[in-house]
Amino acid sequence: MGTVYFAKWILLPSGEILNNGAIAVCNNLITSVGSRSKVRRSINDRIVNLGASLLLPGFINMHTHLEESVVRGINKRPDETFASYNTKKNTRIKQTPVDTILSSIRLEIRELIAQGITTIVDSSRFGLSQQILKEESIRACIIHELHPDNSVPEENYIRKKLEKTGICNKNIVQGWGPYSLYSLTPQSQRSLIHHLHNRNQLWAAHIAESSEELQAFSERTGDLYFHITRKKEWPFDTCTGPVNYALSENLIPENGICFHCNYITGHELKKLADKNISIVLCYQYTKQMGHKPFPLEVALNRNVSLCLGTEGVAAPGFMSLFDELFAIKNSYPHIPAKQMINWVTQNAANAINAGHLLGSLSEGKFADMMAVRFSHNPHEDILEELIISDPEMIMVMVDGEEVIVNY
Repeated sequence: MGTVYFAKWILLPSGEILNNGAIAVCNNLITSVGSRSKVRRSINDRIVNLGASLLLPGFINMHTHLEESVVRGINKRPDETFASYNTKKNTRIKQTPVDTILSSIRLEIRELIAQGITTIVDSSRFGLSQQILKEESIRACIIHELHPDNSVPEENYIRKKLEKTGICNKNIVQGWGPYSLYSLTPQSQRSLIHHLHNRNQLWAAHIAESSEELQAFSERTGDLYFHITRKKEWPFDTCTGPVNYALSENLIPENGICFHCNYITGHELKKLADKNISIVLCYQYTKQMGHKPFPLEVALNRNVSLCLGTEGVAAPGFMSLFDELFAIKNSYPHIPAKQMINWVTQNAANAINAGHLLGSLSEGKFADMMAVRFSHNPHEDILEELIISDPEMIMVMVDGEEVIVNY
């Protein structure tokens, strides 16, 4: 026995809207999508009429830091450098009891689900989010950040980290990467990329996030450079920006995921597009931190695959991809809503090698979806209205399970 959901509107993989449609779900899979009269169902199926709602795929949040939720609201002062801010933030996390961190992670996951987010890509520094994610009703890709201290050789550190972490359950996959380019030596980064390629595992890293990173690579000056060189030598022989250096030294693998990339040129964007790199924007976080805005329109002209993330609650306090879409729409009203929604659905699913399982309401894919209700003028584009509205969440489903029910 399965369940058939009726809805006034359904977002199809093409970006078109199906009126008066139905979706059949059995176990954890979508088994049929179409008009109410054509969707396959039996007399034993449960029928749920969602009324005047829009059914769309669950959103994929491509960048979170769940472990940072314990320092919710910590602000970067105007006179504080980004490197100093990060040091302060990480020190406070290290000083917090583990049980407190775990409780805050659990709360943040519930908040993400309440916003229609059914999959997250979580960058984990301390290895704590995995403990909670395996118990929660959310799909996750955990990116294990690598940034060794000077207590052990990098090679030993990386080997132990790779050996320590295993698969948690069917809803969790693993990925790896340096926290940023400056976290590992070029030799260690190439070794890691080779290791991940042989095992078909994801690679992701923060790249060109701050002006201090650009300054460190291109001029060997600035606060970030001095934070790093107080403890070890600067391992990069370069007088160019971080993205150009990484591309020239083969430190970004094909099909990788790059977070932020605020300080980047059009030529570099084209090279990343040629390598099928997915770039993750955290629009509100970037603005809050005072970074240079990501060159969004240049990236679109270079056919870069874009995704969205919320970063975390440590600094800006934003948790919703609807908020991200709304903020971007205000700044770029000419970008079609249909294209923007792909950034949090199909583009994101492809970025984590799950396009065949996630990202659209299609037969055979996982039943990860949400139903939202908002005021709709039949003479207007419903997706444009969705992005600028504050939709009411009436259902969220993950892996065929209704985890939020308000219908």
